[in-house]
Amino acid sequence: MNIFMLSIICVVCAFDLPGIKQKMYVEGEQISVLINEMTSESTQLPYDYYDLDICKPESTENQNQNIGSMILGTLIQQSSYKIFLNYEINDELVCIKNFTQTEQNNLKWFIDHDYRVNMLIDDLPILSRDYLNNTKIGVPLGIRNINQYQFYNHYNFKVEIYNTSKSQINQTFSINSIRVEFESKCQDSPSIKSGIDCPINQQMNITYSVEFSMTNSSNRWSAYFNIVNDSDQQWVSISITFTISLLLTVIIAWFIRFTIKRDVLKFEALPQDENDILIDQMGWKQISRDVFRPPSGILFLSVLIGTGIQFTMMTISIFFFSSIGFLYSAHTGNLATVVIVVYVFTGSLNGYYSSKFYKYFKGEYWLLCTLGSNLAFPIMALFIFGIENIALMFEESSNGLDFKSGVTFIALQLGIQTPLNLIGSFIGFKFESPKNPCKYGQIPQEIPSQPFYLDYFYSCLIGGLICFISVGLEISQIMQLIWQNSYYEFFVSLFFTAILLIIISAEVSILTVYLLIQNQNHRWWWKAFFVPFTSGVYLFIYSIQYYLDQLLFTRFSTILYYFGTMYMASLCLGLVCGTVGFIASHIFVKKIYSMIKLD
Repeated sequence: MNIFMLSIICVVCAFDLPGIKQKMYVEGEQISVLINEMTSESTQLPYDYYDLDICKPESTENQNQNIGSMILGTLIQQSSYKIFLNYEINDELVCIKNFTQTEQNNLKWFIDHDYRVNMLIDDLPILSRDYLNNTKIGVPLGIRNINQYQFYNHYNFKVEIYNTSKSQINQTFSINSIRVEFESKCQDSPSIKSGIDCPINQQMNITYSVEFSMTNSSNRWSAYFNIVNDSDQQWVSISITFTISLLLTVIIAWFIRFTIKRDVLKFEALPQDENDILIDQMGWKQISRDVFRPPSGILFLSVLIGTGIQFTMMTISIFFFSSIGFLYSAHTGNLATVVIVVYVFTGSLNGYYSSKFYKYFKGEYWLLCTLGSNLAFPIMALFIFGIENIALMFEESSNGLDFKSGVTFIALQLGIQTPLNLIGSFIGFKFESPKNPCKYGQIPQEIPSQPFYLDYFYSCLIGGLICFISVGLEISQIMQLIWQNSYYEFFVSLFFTAILLIIISAEVSILTVYLLIQNQNHRWWWKAFFVPFTSGVYLFIYSIQYYLDQLLFTRFSTILYYFGTMYMASLCLGLVCGTVGFIASHIFVKKIYSMIKLD
């Protein structure tokens, strides 16, 4: 746990994350203006803006300064726009662009597919408004009216600044938000025409203007909280669902507590000679010599539990820091950087708990357990993302992973996570396993006929559905935000959704296990994991339905990228829910058997 806390401190302090360290400017100081990728909700394929060769500076060195940007292939490059604090500019010429026929065709393809230019000013993504007056991240390349294309060749940057100095001498300012107004302007400078009279196939001046205004707000992310349509309505819906789910959680918790308390009181009040008469009512006491018998597949189960604990700690920490405002800037790769670094450093938890449970189950092949906990998930992830990367390379997308990024990821895995995993495994195998309230016998007791609802199919079908439905609305909102490139508003919702899902997964698993042992079924270990794990299966099924109903892209590479990403997300969700359910059920079983006197 100390290693885990150290990783969080390293992530927060070692990386220059927006929201933690805010740059201060003096009047006249130049503000960095960077060009990010062109993105589209229609294709989900990002492209390099300078593929269009529009006002390309002499040096376009990639400004990636973190691991996340490198591994994700995010391009952040220098631009030709020059902005100085509090210096207003009117119709400044950036360059004169003559479009060739090939460039015209490429530009028209990007406009047809609704591509937007993403720029970063002081690490803040620029915002613009569409024709419906909705706030969007980035600026559209242009618009198509029937067969006439317009290219937006003029940007008007509107920068809000905040006075950060208490004195009138040597004043400093910080930037709070950047909005951009865009239009098409013809080349005629004496009387500039706008609109449809400026076709792409002629020489065009690329110009820009800059306006500054003061604001009293000191929160540089306040302008980014409402970039999604009907935000208030979404939060009302999420609040209603959260309340209903919380009520369901309380009801399940009360039922479990009341039932166990009733059973324990019956055990204490039951005379010794009446044991045989009421054996059917005392089902879970009768399997005390088998309830802690190790399950089959202990190596696989231990690796799953260790990996699930790693993802659980990583998810909660990322969502927590995001919800309090540390990790808003997804476009610069900082969010991906933190995810990767925290994942690498929590490898010690994976090794520790997988080896601890494997030893608890009396496993003998400790080396296989260590290798499995360290390499099983990374190998699968590399395989899936490798296939996606090959498809992106054929599309010439800027998100294609280069050789340097691949080596960086492998170095992190082998150079940091593997040693930490080995240390955690060593500690887990060295410590003594906790003792059970009762020992198991040599010969397992025969399991009586079980109700149909305790079959694997029905229990997973019902239990996983309860977990998924409890946060279904939040997941639908999150899906919409992610696949529409809106990363800012859902962090707080994610944190509370994760906490609620963890609680419900634990209670559903405990309820399932109680029904199993009440029916004298001592094979509860795998069901305690798989019942809440099925929520990940429901997420993948929902992603198929969401693609058919909401998403427009049809290119094979994009479809492969979408379903590959959703498969990994569904697997991670299943691992988190399954692990939480398993651990909660294990604690529950140990607790109830320690509350009664055993013969």
